[in-house]
Amino acid sequence: MKQKSLRKFLFFNFLIMAVFNFAHPVTPRLINELELPSYMFGLFFALMSIGSYIFSPIWGSLSDYKGRKRFLMIGVLGYGTAQLGFGLSQSAALISAFRVLGGVLSVSYIAVVMACISDLSSPENRAKSLAYLAATTAMGSAIGSNIGGWLGATNYKYSFIVQFAACIAITVALFFLTNETLEKKKEGKAVLALNHLKLKKSSLDFKSMLGALILTVAFMNITTTSYNSTIGYFVESDLKLPTQLNGLILSIVPICAVLVNFLVNPRLAAKYDELKTLIVVIALTGGSLFIWAYSSNLIVMGIFLVIFFIVMPLAQPIYQSMISKHAKDNAGEIMGIQNSARSVGMVIGSLMAGFLYDFGSKLPFLVGSVMALIACLILILQYRREKKTSA
Repeated sequence: MKQKSLRKFLFFNFLIMAVFNFAHPVTPRLINELELPSYMFGLFFALMSIGSYIFSPIWGSLSDYKGRKRFLMIGVLGYGTAQLGFGLSQSAALISAFRVLGGVLSVSYIAVVMACISDLSSPENRAKSLAYLAATTAMGSAIGSNIGGWLGATNYKYSFIVQFAACIAITVALFFLTNETLEKKKEGKAVLALNHLKLKKSSLDFKSMLGALILTVAFMNITTTSYNSTIGYFVESDLKLPTQLNGLILSIVPICAVLVNFLVNPRLAAKYDELKTLIVVIALTGGSLFIWAYSSNLIVMGIFLVIFFIVMPLAQPIYQSMISKHAKDNAGEIMGIQNSARSVGMVIGSLMAGFLYDFGSKLPFLVGSVMALIACLILILQYRREKKTSA
């Protein structure tokens, strides 16, 4: 019974991630047609990231008391509504408000669906189930970007309107076709998870291997966010390509993520030292992005963009594995710090990319590549320090 429910939720996740990505390829056109400053694409991304960061643990903790299903539906319907407001708004202030609201509401689904998958999985199969969740997320995102690019080819508002209608339909389907996955709810008054909003000194030593890993997580999220938040606007504004091609380009990274994480990462983990592998992966990520952004030769650009697409998704699973091994009796705190580092990197990366774009359309990519190379240098120095200590 649980296996059948698990497959059903994975299928719904594929559909929902596809719908959630309908508007991404047309967002640059919205910014251009409303004649908003180019930095707004970075600001909009940052605002959504902030909303997601604040409410992710809150929705998760509420679902422990109230059950999962209602928060899945709140997330899907809420995000669709926020996106409709985003797509039909005409002012930067109103769009910014809907971006924050979109981050707040979408993460109700994103955070809780992981808990649903855990509810339906045995401890020994949980990692495999979460890998399937990641795969359906990536494939749904890829297909949704393509569909959204075609929907908004003549008018960007069509993508937002169809997205809203699809979110309503999926919410109804979730209500009638899925069951509650949480068998035993927490009793008593619901306690909101707010520790991530409290400023307190961490016990983490940033001179240790674990500290170096957490620090470089922030740098690498600046790199990936600089690319992810800029590429759509770059394709629309600089390359002058249609939204259909924008959707296709946006779909390449999630497809690569699925392929390399299923085909390449297991082999790397079995054969090579994790730290050395991570250093090489980060060096290739930063180096390939830098050469792609700096070069004007189309063949060179094509080669190094392919390398970037292949190596960029490799870092995250290695980070997760290494950090989980180094987190001993304070795993909860460490995972919280890691999430904070990731969120800080996303906010800094998106804001930096938006404001740098005015000074040069490839500057966000170049600076993002430098952030990756700094992360690589930090890990090399930490590797040498560890080697001296163990000698």
